[in-house]
Amino acid sequence: MKKIVKVILWAGLVFLLVGCASNTAENIEVNDDKVPSVYSVIGEKKIVGTNSEVKNKVRMTTLTYKAGSISEKELQKYIEYLREKEGYVYTLDSKQTEEGTLIQLGKESKTKGNIVLVDFLYPAMDSESVKIMYRSGSGSLKMNE
Repeated sequence: MKKIVKVILWAGLVFLLVGCASNTAENIEVNDDKVPSVYSVIGEKKIVGTNSEVKNKVRMTTLTYKAGSISEKELQKYIEYLREKEGYVYTLDSKQTEEGTLIQLGKESKTKGNIVLVDFLYPAMDSESVKIMYRSGSGSLKMNE
């Protein structure tokens, strides 16, 4: 009986460490901040992978969406929503990598001295998955004037 309880507790701990995200969650919570989800802006998309961790005092949540489920146009709509309605700014406009196109948005966190970053990786090939990473940790945004 004790062994069964230990296995159940261990499985629950692994589930919490890996993180989970609902396809229909309205927001992604990163520390004290809430970022509107893909679902709340462009509709339900199949999440095939989640990872949530804290490294060097930075909370990171990465969502991987089913290959082909988010078009480039839909991703652009989500990015524009975050910029226009939520106050995010480009911190990395567009960078080509081996994996695809990387775009990064950021804004000041609700927590003083912290920032929230959202990285978008749009794959080079349609057969690969869109990945979106949400991060929150210490830092500041410097705006070029």
